[in-house]
Amino acid sequence: MSKVIFAVPNYGPLFPPVVSSWLACLAYTSRYMEVEHLGQIGGIAVTDRMYTHSAENNCIKEFLQMKDATHLFLTESDMILPKEAITKLLTLDKDAASGVYFLRSGQGTPCLFTPARATNPLNPYGHTQVTSFPIDRPFKIGCPGLGCVLIKRKVLETMKPPWFDLKESDDKGRGWGSDMYFYYHMREAGFETWCDPGVMCDQIEYTVVSYRDYQKRLGTDPTFLSKGVLLGWESQPPKNSNGEPIAANP
Repeated sequence: MSKVIFAVPNYGPLFPPVVSSWLACLAYTSRYMEVEHLGQIGGIAVTDRMYTHSAENNCIKEFLQMKDATHLFLTESDMILPKEAITKLLTLDKDAASGVYFLRSGQGTPCLFTPARATNPLNPYGHTQVTSFPIDRPFKIGCPGLGCVLIKRKVLETMKPPWFDLKESDDKGRGWGSDMYFYYHMREAGFETWCDPGVMCDQIEYTVVSYRDYQKRLGTDPTFLSKGVLLGWESQPPKNSNGEPIAANP
């Protein structure tokens, strides 16, 4: 039986569409798990006015104190979740299972990264942007961000604290986000992260960025696919908003 803890390491405002999506997701998950006899939502944690990596570490500590908790679901204060997010990620049954979302600052660029092609000895946590990914099946990924991810207890028990850390980038290329730090150490501990493209999330600030923005970027920016890694290109080339395959420009 699964016992899922829903956690939001938050700093700053909460947007009504975000909170509404959380409530819908929690209600759907709770009912689904009860009806299917899968377990329960065991708790909800939302932090406030705390640096995100500190909040993330505190959430892990609190989670591990709950001896019967099996999974930690992490989201963020700008994520609009589909109601089936947690149930689909539970079904995927991976060490860490993530949905897909798209970056506001990247004009629809997916928040998906692979380990860096060239390693900087001053920054082992570097990752390379993914610009194309399979949409018809789950896929393994190096770093999918922390906006919609379900993590098994054994992962967090095995990894050594701090689970999260961040460093502002300097002129020597030393800098990393808490997500890249976490997934690097997770891989080093022998665990895998997978994405389910059936769990498509929106990211919000003053506007909402979604899969539609990604499709638009593919269809209007001929250089986009040349800037990053293409995952699953052989079997599922990306398509524009008209459903037409888009040729790679390596």
